[in-house]
Amino acid sequence: MHIVKAYLKKRGITCPWKIDPIPQKKFHQTIVIPAYGEAEFLPHTLTSLDTNDTSILKDTLVVVVVNNAENSPNSILKNNQTTLKILKSAQYNFTLGVVDAASPIFKLSTKHTGVGLARKIGIDLALSHLSSIQSLIFCTDADTIVSKNYIEKVIKYFDKTRAQAAVVGFRHLESNNKKQEKAIRQYETFLYTTAEKMQAAGSPYSYVAMGSTMVSTVEAYCAVGGMPRKKATEDFYFLQELTKYCGVHTIPDILVHPSPRQISRVYLGTGFRMQQIQKGFDIKSLYYSDEAFLQLSNWINLGSNAWEIDLYLLNKRISAINPCLADFLQQMGIEDIWTNIQSNAPSKSHFTKQFHRWFDGLKTIRLLKYFTEIT
Repeated sequence: MHIVKAYLKKRGITCPWKIDPIPQKKFHQTIVIPAYGEAEFLPHTLTSLDTNDTSILKDTLVVVVVNNAENSPNSILKNNQTTLKILKSAQYNFTLGVVDAASPIFKLSTKHTGVGLARKIGIDLALSHLSSIQSLIFCTDADTIVSKNYIEKVIKYFDKTRAQAAVVGFRHLESNNKKQEKAIRQYETFLYTTAEKMQAAGSPYSYVAMGSTMVSTVEAYCAVGGMPRKKATEDFYFLQELTKYCGVHTIPDILVHPSPRQISRVYLGTGFRMQQIQKGFDIKSLYYSDEAFLQLSNWINLGSNAWEIDLYLLNKRISAINPCLADFLQQMGIEDIWTNIQSNAPSKSHFTKQFHRWFDGLKTIRLLKYFTEIT
């Protein structure tokens, strides 16, 4: 567990927070759940976890991080205190650890508060209570219902494939509101369709980045520097770093059911999109064009196999595909990095990995947006 000690010393966050009660044993896996004003929904999430196999739950540490900022609304402050009271008397087949990041002396600073920091605190505190670097870290949310086979199927998948990181299949809970139900299915279709088209184009970033579906080993988590302290998109950037380090698998089984509710705490995500749609937003406008995916495929096919192609010839071939692609890659700084990528790659396979480290998930999305806007 040297990697854990090194990570915690350099990048970890623990003080002044703690897990209460302090776990008295080592666990095979942990499930970390941030809770921000979730007194109504969290008990349902924990109950769904408790339907998992009892023998597996005995080796599972569930950490709930009840959190709010210094400037959070009074309604959230009160709700979180209610959550803390509920959790004190809760009894489950798993070991429940509660992190108080909500009370006056523990609440998060306004500058850094958010789901990314809450996830990071919970995971970092749990690390020293896990049994090995191959122990699994599950991330989910306080308004998400999980399958009774959730933990077992993920463990079996990791054991069989030797994966280091994955996202699990999801389907949002059904809504009693017909308009909202239609909207969430449309949004799901957009997410899955985009991932499928990215995969067909050859991108290793072809998964749906959703915080409630993420799983990684302790080793991978520490190697990529832990969870980003972001107020939003922490899932995207965390998975992007995992992709660069070890690749991210997609477990096809539908194992988690996030909430379809409208809630706008951040500027992206399901709740934000649901709120937009209720105000008349056309979800079709989120889709990237077929031309955009074609250009992504063309570029990945050319660029990832260009180990021995110098920059001058590469630029000629890019321009021959599409002059706009050449313009885009210039904007991304290809001329500043291409020679270094080639010179630091001792083999074609190593070069391909380095190519995808540079042309990452963020650049991929930027390319798709760029060609969608101009076509």
